[in-house]
Amino acid sequence: MSALFQKLWNVLLIAAFLGGVAHADGVGVNDRAPELDSSARTAGGKAIKLKDKQGGWVLVTFGAKWCKPCKKELPAWDKVAKKYKGKVLFVAVNINNKKADGEKFMKGLKIKNMLVVYSPQSSTTSANNYVGDEDGDAVFPTTFVIDPKGMVRHVHKGFHKGDDKKLAKALDQLLAGK
Repeated sequence: MSALFQKLWNVLLIAAFLGGVAHADGVGVNDRAPELDSSARTAGGKAIKLKDKQGGWVLVTFGAKWCKPCKKELPAWDKVAKKYKGKVLFVAVNINNKKADGEKFMKGLKIKNMLVVYSPQSSTTSANNYVGDEDGDAVFPTTFVIDPKGMVRHVHKGFHKGDDKKLAKALDQLLAGK
């Protein structure tokens, strides 16, 4: 079997396993959350798999240094994360192509309550699977709340003043089963 065919076969198997949720316009509410691909690593270089977090609520947000709203969103989400510690794992996926740029950006924001993950946009499908970009309408930041069974229950695109309160309200409702 050729290496190219093997890679294609692996992609098809993964897509079948995940329920084929990657859309041109990204993931929506009630879709199964796609797995982060193998390029997703913590600052320490450890691979992260969302399936390992099943059984608990997970919030995943995608952004980068070049994303102006991300500079406000990440610190706001970090404050919200503190309130939900032990109830919701907040994961900030930085998609800067140069990890050093992403690290500098994240350190400058002084994120303390979120798991920071680096997944370079040029070598990943993670952001595209979630946010979508085939028609050029991708919005950054985009945030996804994933339930304990791996299903997306809330999507928040962009960031504006007051969105932190809206997110906290949505989390309260989701955690209460509403």
